[in-house]
Amino acid sequence: MSKIFATSDLHFGHHNIIRYCSRPFKKTAEMNESLIERWNSRVSEADLVYFLGDFAMGPGVNAEFIVGTLASLNGQIKVVLGNHDQPNKKHKQLGLKRIVEDHIEYEDEDFPIEILPDIFELSFEGTNFVMCHYPMNDWNGKFHGSVHLHGHQHSGFSSAKAREMKGKKRYDVGVDMYGGPVEITGDLRYLNDPKGWE
Repeated sequence: MSKIFATSDLHFGHHNIIRYCSRPFKKTAEMNESLIERWNSRVSEADLVYFLGDFAMGPGVNAEFIVGTLASLNGQIKVVLGNHDQPNKKHKQLGLKRIVEDHIEYEDEDFPIEILPDIFELSFEGTNFVMCHYPMNDWNGKFHGSVHLHGHQHSGFSSAKAREMKGKKRYDVGVDMYGGPVEITGDLRYLNDPKGWE
């Protein structure tokens, strides 16, 4: 039976994110390889992953790099775009959305990536999940059991952060919180157990 996962803020190719977020890597290539390995160790080809933005950035991140990296990841991927998925003139990058759309149009109609609206809702196992790259203070169904999944904050795991968010039904699903994609279930058991990069 297939599973559903969520993650965000991988920042493939972004060397400075190692220092900014205290990621346990020395080199960008090492981080890139570990991100793929961590993803594929959790996600099977039959699974579905909601990626909530900020896939790749920095020098050397071009269409070939993004398409190749996406193709190396297991599962069907549905993307809610983040701020670093937009075109970047400084690094002469087209952005994830444009690259994915061009690839599907000109290369491979079966490319397992789909771009979603900026706010996307999923009903699964009796729970409504509201997904966006950015954290929101209010979301549809907040007072009726709806859960908000987001990225952008690069919170990183700490027991203080876990205590702060407990009971708020809002989760930063970024890779710095869970070390890879986190499985989504109606009882939130995996969301309530962040372990960072351990």
